[in-house]
Amino acid sequence: MASQIRFVEDAQTAKAVILSAEFTTYSMADRYRELSERAKIDFSAAIKLLDHLPVFIDGEKHQRIRKVMAKRISETNGRQLAATEETLATLCSTLFHTGAEIELVADFCQPLWRSISSAIIPRSESMLELVDAIPALFSPHLSIRERAKINTKIAAFLEAHCTQSDDNLLLLCLASLGARPFVGTMGLSIWEAFQAHPGAKMSEMGWAPLFTSSSLTFVDRIFSAPSERHPQSFETGDRVRCFTQSRSYAAEENRMALFGFGAHTCLGKSISKKVWQLVVTALSQLHLRVDCQSIEMSPHNDPFQMPASLKVALT
Repeated sequence: MASQIRFVEDAQTAKAVILSAEFTTYSMADRYRELSERAKIDFSAAIKLLDHLPVFIDGEKHQRIRKVMAKRISETNGRQLAATEETLATLCSTLFHTGAEIELVADFCQPLWRSISSAIIPRSESMLELVDAIPALFSPHLSIRERAKINTKIAAFLEAHCTQSDDNLLLLCLASLGARPFVGTMGLSIWEAFQAHPGAKMSEMGWAPLFTSSSLTFVDRIFSAPSERHPQSFETGDRVRCFTQSRSYAAEENRMALFGFGAHTCLGKSISKKVWQLVVTALSQLHLRVDCQSIEMSPHNDPFQMPASLKVALT
């Protein structure tokens, strides 16, 4: 599922491309249509879902779906925060103690996201597992067999929950959109805070007011037509990878791009900022020292820089 990609590694140019009407979103559903034709495998369930993910669509349909999702986020905001506070209190009391070893991704960040997800979508273990699995569909390195397995799970979900309307599909899409950005960004930001304060107690650390790292470092766009604005840089049909996060960028440039730009600004921006403050407040009350032991990044990291494992020990 790979194709020729042009890279934009300048913060201001990347932002201009993302906001430009001369570029369209990269259609992941179209890639699965091509794969389905080439491999002679039915990916219709995955295609239906991908056609409802706002990050991969434009125009009126994009606006309509985002409006529905934004309404759901607003309606469940209180439940999301209450679920976060309850889960956070449990995690802090059970995980954080002298001599403990914690894997931040599986033990801390994923349970937090599941608590938020369960306030957005109907409580179902199989549905939450599907939320965790769907982002793997975006990876160019995932095997066709694994893609087919996820497609089968999506098909079962559609048959069980979406025969009358697409309402539950949109809820599934909404929860899936935030899974890796939230878990990865939360995990990496906590890890960076620990690394920046070796030997210090969590209560003594200078916690940042916002995430310091992001698991989503780029977005792809397709150049739709030649123009005077971009007369030589791109050709019609070019796939352009816009890096929104980079160590070469100024800290302010990374911060401004943390939740995206324009019509595709992250729907979970508000709740994510609130949850970060809840996490910082909870961890800053703990008088424990942290030793960062190991970090392992996931091989399925396109478009995410997703930590597979972040291990720490407490004293």
